[in-house]
Amino acid sequence: MTYPGAKSTINGFQEIFMSQIDLLHAPVDRELTVMDILAGPHPRRRLISMGIHPGDRVIKYRSASWGPVLIRNVTQNATRIAIGRGLAQKIIVSP
Repeated sequence: MTYPGAKSTINGFQEIFMSQIDLLHAPVDRELTVMDILAGPHPRRRLISMGIHPGDRVIKYRSASWGPVLIRNVTQNATRIAIGRGLAQKIIVSP
């Protein structure tokens, strides 16, 4: 998969020089900062109740072409949680 703003490839991984990207398309196994949640009040409340807040640091562990996205909030030292792909697209992160 090619990420917008990718400049070069090192060992099969692309360096991302983009300031913000949605969580669904963010790289795996990297610490990311949640910049914003672009969702309505109900999905936003749902994410906040799961412990995902703007400003938190998260690690994205898994993202297949189907199924949920597996993440962990590093800021709160929380356990891993699975969120749907639609909800992951509404979380804007910065690498």
